[in-house]
Amino acid sequence: MNEDCKKIIDHISRLEGQLAMVKAELKKSEPDCDKASDTLFSASRSFASLRQKFTDVFLKRHFISSVPEKDKDRYAKLMALMKG
Repeated sequence: MNEDCKKIIDHISRLEGQLAMVKAELKKSEPDCDKASDTLFSASRSFASLRQKFTDVFLKRHFISSVPEKDKDRYAKLMALMKG
């Protein structure tokens, strides 16, 4: 497994852990909604980051090799724009 895929899988594992924490909190007889809400917000941000990283790796793997050298700066600017 290459390093990029390992990082994405590790990110997914962390996201799964966050969602499991929200689920466990909500199953309690008296859930701490503030805690669940904070964790869910973190998971939401984590998912957005995961989506960006996956897109970055996918584009690099499938398109960057075909980008002419003169356009690599444009590609880098596009990736920076996507990262927000």
